[in-house]
Amino acid sequence: MNGDILFSIFPLVTIFFYLGPVIFVIWFLLKILKIQQEKNIILKDIAAKLNKDDQSK
Repeated sequence: MNGDILFSIFPLVTIFFYLGPVIFVIWFLLKILKIQQEKNIILKDIAAKLNKDDQSK
């Protein structure tokens, strides 16, 4: 009886092994995109402040 349950769960486990890395890669890429957007915002602020200082001279 326990063997039947194990064989019925086995296909679900294999699906999780295939979907796990795919989900991790998607999460990782989204995280990198968010960090890059934050860096761009910071760099735009720095550039705006530098341009403001150059114009005041």
